[in-house]
Amino acid sequence: MTDAKAGLPRRLAAQGAVSPAYLLITVSTGALLAPLNSTMLAVALPVIRGDLAISHGAAGWLVSSYLIAMAVTQPAGGRLGDMLGRARVFRAGLVAFLVFSLAATAAPNFGLLLASRTLQAVAGAILIPNAMGMLRGSVPGATFGKYSGWNSAIIGATAAAGPLIGGAVLATTAWRYLFLLNVPVVAVALLLATRLRDERDAPRLGGAALDWLGITLFGALLCLVTVTLSTAGAAGARQQALLAVGLVATAAAFAFRQAHTAAPTAEWGLFRKPTFLGASLHILLMNLAMYTTLLATPFFLTEVQHRGSTVAGVLLGGLAAFQALTAPVAGRLGDAVGRRGPAIGSSLVALTAALMLVFSIGPGLSPVFLGVALGMLGIGVGVGFVSASVAAIEAAPKALAGSAAGTQSMMRYFGSIIGVGLLSGLLTTESGDAPDIAVFRLLYILVAVLLGFSVAAAALIRAPSRRPP
Repeated sequence: MTDAKAGLPRRLAAQGAVSPAYLLITVSTGALLAPLNSTMLAVALPVIRGDLAISHGAAGWLVSSYLIAMAVTQPAGGRLGDMLGRARVFRAGLVAFLVFSLAATAAPNFGLLLASRTLQAVAGAILIPNAMGMLRGSVPGATFGKYSGWNSAIIGATAAAGPLIGGAVLATTAWRYLFLLNVPVVAVALLLATRLRDERDAPRLGGAALDWLGITLFGALLCLVTVTLSTAGAAGARQQALLAVGLVATAAAFAFRQAHTAAPTAEWGLFRKPTFLGASLHILLMNLAMYTTLLATPFFLTEVQHRGSTVAGVLLGGLAAFQALTAPVAGRLGDAVGRRGPAIGSSLVALTAALMLVFSIGPGLSPVFLGVALGMLGIGVGVGFVSASVAAIEAAPKALAGSAAGTQSMMRYFGSIIGVGLLSGLLTTESGDAPDIAVFRLLYILVAVLLGFSVAAAALIRAPSRRPP
């Protein structure tokens, strides 16, 4: 059945008779807030540390808390959209992001800034899965990959531009104005979103409300994972033992809660589907490998090769640029040939890049060679993320599209959290000395192993079953 006036599928007409392109622009404008506020703040950490008189470790929690909050609350954000309507929840997330951005701007001390940043991430966790859920529910299945690819490209380009935007702001004014950049973005997204309507006849997810105890336990678990990994190189035996006990106890409590609650933190049942399991593991492993490389490379360039930060910025910018440029191509390719082949191919390209670094790493490594390897990694990640993300969402019923998007996106952030922790643990020593070349070779070997496992994960992906619209 189609809308007589617009000639659109009924499900799209119910979204307010907007075109797929309009919907893409709207949801991408809102969803880009999360990666923008993740990457543009990174360049401001030294300034914030000096201004608020905090330690390096405390400044690092402005990043870690953001990643943890995003990972923990994205499944809940997707579930809220499935229960209450994705367009409605999306608009609420935009308003919340604006409020907490203003709070961060005015925060008089580190504690309130950290709280505002964490709540910013919670609002961002509402936006991302509901953006993908609306695309899944409204865009015809034959072109879902194309539009998902463009959404990933926009988000990836924003993440790549974040450090440049942050640097430009810091060159002209104070770090607090970084958060005010969100005001016009939210205003545009809210204006565009006024035309979006939730489908009256759309399937809604029933059941119990959110499990706040489970969400809290999950957050505590990820915090302990971060602390355990990041202090592995410097913590004493007693501290490591206490952290291990706390980690095991919290994991057991979380698992028990998930097994006995009517509303689990994430849609764990989806992992019984081989495609969802394989796609989600592929996302986790690819992002873990990418984040480890992304964070390790600047340390290698500055502490081993003694190069300036400009070289690191150019090389990492190339990685992000290739990732963003290949995302739309990956979406169209997946629509034509399926998700499995591009996902496997992406892992093989990224694995080749990692092996290039393993066998060439040394004080005399050419920046050009390093740039080629990072560019190949960006291509692999760009194709892999889109292919696996679309496969995961297609594997779930449409009534669970938001929950599926939130759960697979959670895996992506979980990979980032582990990557940050692993890097900190390997680079941090009790003596405080700079890491030698053997440490970086070990890191790139680890990246290659992870990418090898991602090939096996991608092999689990199957073509989606054809359901009626």
